[in-house]
Amino acid sequence: MANYEPIMPCAYGALDPKVSLEPDFFTGFQPERRAEIVAEEAKFYHGLTQPYSVDGELEKFYTSFRTSDGSQIPLKVYRPKAAADPRPVVMFFHGGGFMTCSVETHDYVPSYLAAKAGVVCVSVEYRLSPEHKFPTGLEDCYAACKYVAEQAGALGADPSHMVVCGDSSGGNFSAAITLLARDRGDLTLWKQVLIYPATELAGLVERQSAKVYAPVGGQSEGPSPMLMAYLHGLEETKNPLVSPMLAEDFCGLPPALLIEAECDSLVDDGLIYAKLLQDAGVPVECEIYRGMPHAFILRTYEETFAALDRICAFLRD
Repeated sequence: MANYEPIMPCAYGALDPKVSLEPDFFTGFQPERRAEIVAEEAKFYHGLTQPYSVDGELEKFYTSFRTSDGSQIPLKVYRPKAAADPRPVVMFFHGGGFMTCSVETHDYVPSYLAAKAGVVCVSVEYRLSPEHKFPTGLEDCYAACKYVAEQAGALGADPSHMVVCGDSSGGNFSAAITLLARDRGDLTLWKQVLIYPATELAGLVERQSAKVYAPVGGQSEGPSPMLMAYLHGLEETKNPLVSPMLAEDFCGLPPALLIEAECDSLVDDGLIYAKLLQDAGVPVECEIYRGMPHAFILRTYEETFAALDRICAFLRD
């Protein structure tokens, strides 16, 4: 086994007093109520970010493609109105524990990146568990990357500058896609942005953050219901496409930016993964946002905009 060390120390401090963890759409999530819950969540986040809207700078539209099994996968495209020459393209994969959320709950993140970094963003409405277990959602996202690379001209995108980006389980997908792209050799990725990613779901690596902070979803012992819903069995947690931290080789992966929340049970997932990438010669940048909880990228704190601006700088570099 590798020597699992974080890329930088974390203080594991207290939650910033300004932070609200309500409403909580995650704990006790019921798949049979997904449409209702996700609609409520999208309404809440649209309302929260409306005063900071960047929609006037963007063209937004839906398109879709068919997977090899014939399923139709919607894509939401965000393109700067001022765009002329082909722009870098950011493939965005929303979080939600593999089984909830949507392109609409996470609408503001790709909106902001497209407007402020001047890139084309494509948000993927991949299929969710438990109806569609591993690797369906991951393969949907990979297929979306290939589709966008093929259709780049029509989208005003530069396929040689493709970035994968996602938060939490979407960060898990992003990390796994870099491994797939390298090993399959049929997709070229320029950069990766991992926002508090889940990188080790097998529970084989000791992480201080998991002891200090309650895990995402409030589960304190044993595998979470969301993890069980995503996988066919716990043995799959050892698959590097489920737990990228357990990959044997990280060489040849694209430069990475990791955005971490200090008060998050997953913070060590990102810090350890960043160190593994760095040790393999991958250029890595990493930021920890003090006092912030998991999912802070969806709020409107000063730290939220600092993190979004940090991503934009990475995309423009």
